[in-house]
Amino acid sequence: MSDLKTVLTNVVHIDGIQSAVVVSKDGFIIEGNSHEGIDAEAIGAVVSTSLGNSESIGRELGLGAVTQSLVEYESGIMMITMLGSEAFLAVISDMNTNLGNVRYQVRKIIPEIKDLL
Repeated sequence: MSDLKTVLTNVVHIDGIQSAVVVSKDGFIIEGNSHEGIDAEAIGAVVSTSLGNSESIGRELGLGAVTQSLVEYESGIMMITMLGSEAFLAVISDMNTNLGNVRYQVRKIIPEIKDLL
């Protein structure tokens, strides 16, 4: 069995992915791996706030709980995937990445990450 650091290192080796960080819902980094120049601590703090806003939208619109969120920016894509009620995986990729492949690869490793938490 792998450890969480190894699993996230493997995620960052997927073509186009810049960062993979497991964060508690209160914004603390559980584990992460990033290419140079990406601050995992900043990802945790900012993304947890964003996730709270997404949860509010889901409640107000009667859509239920957030399972995955995807936001496209000018220079990259952020995908947040819930790992239960207390943690999530944030993956940052560049704009040229194959988003379908990223979603597929993340879906494959989620059970392993959950087992390691």
